[in-house]
Amino acid sequence: MFPATVKVNLTNILANWKFFAALRPHCRMVPVIKSDAYGHGLPQVAEALQRAGASHLAVFTTGEARTARQAGFRGEIWVLQGILPDEIPIAAELSLTSACWSLENARLLSEYGQSHGLSWRLHLKVDTGMSRLGFLPAEVPAAIRALQALPNLELCGCFSHLAVSAQPEHPVTRKQVQTFRDLLPLLPAGCRENHLCATEGILNDLAPELPFARPGIGLYGYSETAAFAGKLRPAMSLQCRIASVKTVPAGAFVSYGCQLQLQRDSRLAVLPFGYADGYPRCLSGAAELLLQGRRIPVLGRVCMGMIMADVTDLPGVAPGDQALLLGQQGENSLWADELAAKAHTISHEIICGLGKYPHRVWEQP
Repeated sequence: MFPATVKVNLTNILANWKFFAALRPHCRMVPVIKSDAYGHGLPQVAEALQRAGASHLAVFTTGEARTARQAGFRGEIWVLQGILPDEIPIAAELSLTSACWSLENARLLSEYGQSHGLSWRLHLKVDTGMSRLGFLPAEVPAAIRALQALPNLELCGCFSHLAVSAQPEHPVTRKQVQTFRDLLPLLPAGCRENHLCATEGILNDLAPELPFARPGIGLYGYSETAAFAGKLRPAMSLQCRIASVKTVPAGAFVSYGCQLQLQRDSRLAVLPFGYADGYPRCLSGAAELLLQGRRIPVLGRVCMGMIMADVTDLPGVAPGDQALLLGQQGENSLWADELAAKAHTISHEIICGLGKYPHRVWEQP
């Protein structure tokens, strides 16, 4: 039914999680599975992590938390966006830990907790330099006092996000880490679930004294930190069947816009996969794929549902042959970080986009 298949290697995800855990044995690694586990399938990844012994997960939204619960995850779930007002009744049934960046929202949680006989676990979100969600550092003392005065709320953690953690000596990184450290003595005694570092922060050994960390993109095999990039295992691959192979004369144009004109008689393979399937159009003129263990150029513009590749120098290529758009074939590999560099984006966007393709299979550990 589908010409392409996105394969997710759950063994590699678990190996990456254990790799991070080994870097900081004293620190609990909380896998981040937001955005459908970065395109890898939130229910499947949550289930695999629970079987492997994960006691915590981090998601972005209440809806994602509900999906993790429906997948059978029984441990702690952190909602990094926080529980929004219209989500409170749903969240009350899920036993969640919510980010707290708004006193108004905290009051709504408190009122609901009082009227329904339940308490909420909160992590104070601090804006140390991202200008995104969170209390500014100067607001933290008053925010703590206000939260402690509200019934049915338990302030059990504090966290922030680093803006350029792949650059540990960047002045913003240094300032953010120090700002967060300066806030820790202000926290109440029961506020122990404190965390700052995601993938790059962990790999660059920032704030190693903190008891929790949040590996995200590294869980799926990618990092901007060159020293560690080869030690992580990419978990997503993508294969696609060739639909057509035909000979086209020199001088013919390929794809929309007439951006590429053939300089020789060529055999072109057409693959039914394009930007509507998550393959970025900005890869036009820059992408390659793997076929028979060799790199083959993708010619012309990426179409909504098709790409064309030059197989002139590959004998015997025929419709039905499988090409790899992402993955490893023989000694050659083609991963999301390479596609991201050519598309002037990040690996996160590549795998989140490809992960929306409707035909995914999961290789079980």
